[in-house]
Amino acid sequence: MKCFSFALIILLMLGCAPRTRYTWEHYDNHLYGHYKDPAQKERFIEALKEVVNEAEASGKVPPGIYAEYGYVLYEHGNGPMAIQYFQKEAEKWPEARIFMTKMIAIVQKGNKKKEDKTRLDTIDAGAKQINPAPAEVTP
Repeated sequence: MKCFSFALIILLMLGCAPRTRYTWEHYDNHLYGHYKDPAQKERFIEALKEVVNEAEASGKVPPGIYAEYGYVLYEHGNGPMAIQYFQKEAEKWPEARIFMTKMIAIVQKGNKKKEDKTRLDTIDAGAKQINPAPAEVTP
């Protein structure tokens, strides 16, 4: 009887243990902190990076985490890295593929605009060197 009682207690304790399909690593606390103090964006980016790394290490990547990290990177000006994480989200979660394809297109379009502006600025600077503005003549 003692053995049965002991086995029952062990089973009950195992049944109460939290089972998670994904590794969130205090994501909710980091997100709350970000909403509470948006000026600490760098801290939030680092926290998200840690969440992603822990989830990858455990093999339990939650849905949407790659997409959110990619979006934060995009907002921070790192388009190429954002695209990598959008692609990871699309590969891991096929149901997100259409949305991630659109996000990648948005990032690529934004990068194209930046490249065009940089090219125009370079051309404009070169043109000014070739044809400097005429000196003002005072009467």
